[in-house]
Amino acid sequence: MLGAPSDMKARWLFGIAIGLAAVYFSVGAYVLRFRLESVLLPHTSAPASPPAPELQPLGHNGELFVRRYGIPRLGCVLFFPGQHGNLTAYQRDLFPAFAARGIEVLAVAYPGQDGASGIASLTHIQALATEAVSAAGAVCPEHSVVLYGRSLGAMVAAYSAANHRPAGLILEGAAPSLSSAVRRRLSSHWYSLPWMALPVSSLLRQEFSLAKALLATPSTPVVCFQGTADAEAPLGDLQDAPDLGKLRIIVVPGGTHASTYELAKDRIVETVMSMLRHSTRSGGQVHL
Repeated sequence: MLGAPSDMKARWLFGIAIGLAAVYFSVGAYVLRFRLESVLLPHTSAPASPPAPELQPLGHNGELFVRRYGIPRLGCVLFFPGQHGNLTAYQRDLFPAFAARGIEVLAVAYPGQDGASGIASLTHIQALATEAVSAAGAVCPEHSVVLYGRSLGAMVAAYSAANHRPAGLILEGAAPSLSSAVRRRLSSHWYSLPWMALPVSSLLRQEFSLAKALLATPSTPVVCFQGTADAEAPLGDLQDAPDLGKLRIIVVPGGTHASTYELAKDRIVETVMSMLRHSTRSGGQVHL
């Protein structure tokens, strides 16, 4: 009888621990199922420095906006940013590098980001991105178009290339799937690490796979620039992914998720120029 109170306390504490664990994992499952898009695609303000061109509508539905940099003497790059929108560093360094070579950049602004109105959703962005590829043909009717996607935008660019014939597809900091990117994000924080035990792929409302996207673009050259120090999209995840045989990976030594483009800027520009020139020589105007 003397041990009964301690046994009851232990059972009580154990019951509380089980209840808290159930609540914790239920919250994780809810976030992955219903709130993931608000985490992946947060609202961002219009870039202030350096001064950015004004948003211009692209397409006919009035929902898609781009900022335009340069004049398309050689061709165009349709740029899909990552989850935080168009970064100031790209506007300062990469876009002018393209413009200096006669390549116009059409930098997409997702709904709710970079001064564009609306609320972003992955499904909506996918539809708008496909429209963006078609609309790019009206901007550069006599030139080729290369699709460029960074981070989350790499998956958007890959899917939007389906049923089109861009001159090429450039990816940067790409993950092999949405679920793999989510798992990496969960593992990077102590408070979300245990959520790795959840069936992430099953909880996502829609899975996106780079291998599946590339199957729909069999004739499009695809090059991915991936840094060896990228913790958010590790090089090994991409190298170990199955069914990515057509993907050419250019390894960027020391490149992080933020610095890969800077370390590889010259090669990125040269790769885009090569894609555009090859399209021009082969008479392969882009069928958008």
